[in-house]
Amino acid sequence: METLDFSHGTNWLIAGAFFIFLEIVVLEGIGFLFAGLGAISVGAVLVTGRVIEPTHQFMLFFALTGVWTGLLWKPLKKFLKGKDGGYKDMVGSTAIVYGEDLAKGKTGKVKWSGTIMKCKVDADYSLEGPIPLDTEVVITEVSQGILIVRPSSTE
Repeated sequence: METLDFSHGTNWLIAGAFFIFLEIVVLEGIGFLFAGLGAISVGAVLVTGRVIEPTHQFMLFFALTGVWTGLLWKPLKKFLKGKDGGYKDMVGSTAIVYGEDLAKGKTGKVKWSGTIMKCKVDADYSLEGPIPLDTEVVITEVSQGILIVRPSSTE
């Protein structure tokens, strides 16, 4: 049986993709995005044919992670918070619970205007049980890119 033999550059590219996956799906807000971009940058340098010692690869990884953090920290922070919300047009519109039932206190997903977005149930809304899948909900506010919803009055 043959084994796959990845180059160091390919390993860095895979590690970068894994870090970005962790940031998006598992541990949001930790900073794995910057580490992922740093790893992808090191992988790109190695794929171009430059041979760098492993110690220097790690030094380059940490340096590039710092560069990416410096470049993207404020723009991403501004993007997530917005100056004055920036999402006012979404408040009051309806969305559909997507993926699985939406329980109070947990992050779920809704489909709004054809886009799947993260959401939470409005803390001021008294809820007996979870909001079932495919139920129409109203967006009451947006907080750091997460929609705050409650069941629409027609339900």
